[in-house]
Amino acid sequence: MNSNILIILIIFTILGLYDFRRFIRKKEPAKVVIVHIIIMALSLAIGLFLAIGKRPISPSQWIERILKMTGVIK
Repeated sequence: MNSNILIILIIFTILGLYDFRRFIRKKEPAKVVIVHIIIMALSLAIGLFLAIGKRPISPSQWIERILKMTGVIK
Protein backbone atom coordinates (compact mmCIF):
# COMPACT_ATOMS: atom_id res chain seq x y z
CA MET A 1 0.00 0.00 0.00
CA ASN A 2 2.77 2.48 0.90
CA SER A 3 4.57 1.82 -2.36
CA ASN A 4 1.43 2.82 -4.28
CA ILE A 5 1.24 6.12 -2.41
CA LEU A 6 4.94 6.74 -3.04
CA ILE A 7 4.48 6.08 -6.76
CA ILE A 8 1.54 8.51 -6.88
CA LEU A 9 3.61 11.18 -5.08
CA ILE A 10 6.52 10.72 -7.47
CA ILE A 11 4.29 10.92 -10.55
CA PHE A 12 2.55 14.07 -9.29
CA THR A 13 5.90 15.66 -8.46
CA ILE A 14 7.27 14.93 -11.93
CA LEU A 15 4.12 16.20 -13.63
CA GLY A 16 4.08 19.29 -11.43
CA LEU A 17 7.70 20.16 -12.19
CA TYR A 18 7.15 19.57 -15.90
CA ASP A 19 4.07 21.80 -15.95
CA PHE A 20 5.74 24.46 -13.81
CA ARG A 21 8.69 24.58 -16.21
CA ARG A 22 6.26 25.01 -19.10
CA PHE A 23 4.45 27.83 -17.26
CA ILE A 24 7.73 29.66 -16.70
CA ARG A 25 8.73 29.27 -20.34
CA LYS A 26 5.38 30.63 -21.58
CA LYS A 27 5.41 33.39 -18.91
CA GLU A 28 1.86 32.70 -17.77
CA PRO A 29 0.25 35.10 -15.28
CA ALA A 30 0.49 34.25 -11.58
CA LYS A 31 -3.28 33.58 -11.38
CA VAL A 32 -2.96 30.74 -13.86
CA VAL A 33 -0.09 29.17 -11.93
CA ILE A 34 -1.95 29.46 -8.61
CA VAL A 35 -5.13 27.89 -10.02
CA HIS A 36 -3.06 25.10 -11.57
CA ILE A 37 -1.28 24.39 -8.26
CA ILE A 38 -4.62 24.29 -6.40
CA ILE A 39 -6.12 21.86 -8.93
CA MET A 40 -3.01 19.64 -8.78
CA ALA A 41 -3.04 19.64 -4.95
CA LEU A 42 -6.73 18.70 -4.85
CA SER A 43 -6.16 15.94 -7.38
CA LEU A 44 -3.25 14.63 -5.34
CA ALA A 45 -5.26 14.67 -2.12
CA ILE A 46 -8.18 12.82 -3.71
CA GLY A 47 -5.82 10.32 -5.30
CA LEU A 48 -4.11 9.65 -1.99
CA PHE A 49 -7.42 9.21 -0.19
CA LEU A 50 -8.55 6.73 -2.82
CA ALA A 51 -5.20 4.90 -2.69
CA ILE A 52 -5.53 4.31 1.05
CA GLY A 53 -9.16 3.24 0.65
CA LYS A 54 -10.71 6.25 2.35
CA ARG A 55 -13.45 8.35 0.79
CA PRO A 56 -12.69 12.07 0.50
CA ILE A 57 -14.91 14.44 2.47
CA SER A 58 -17.87 15.72 0.46
CA PRO A 59 -18.32 19.47 -0.13
CA SER A 60 -21.45 19.52 2.05
CA GLN A 61 -19.42 18.17 4.98
CA TRP A 62 -16.77 20.88 4.40
CA ILE A 63 -19.45 23.57 4.42
CA GLU A 64 -21.04 22.15 7.57
CA ARG A 65 -17.66 22.08 9.38
CA ILE A 66 -16.90 25.67 8.36
CA LEU A 67 -20.31 26.84 9.56
CA LYS A 68 -19.83 25.03 12.87
CA MET A 69 -16.36 26.59 13.32
CA THR A 70 -17.72 30.08 12.71
CA GLY A 71 -20.59 29.49 15.13
CA VAL A 72 -23.42 29.75 12.62
CA ILE A 73 -24.67 26.25 13.45
CA LYS A 74 -24.36 24.38 16.73
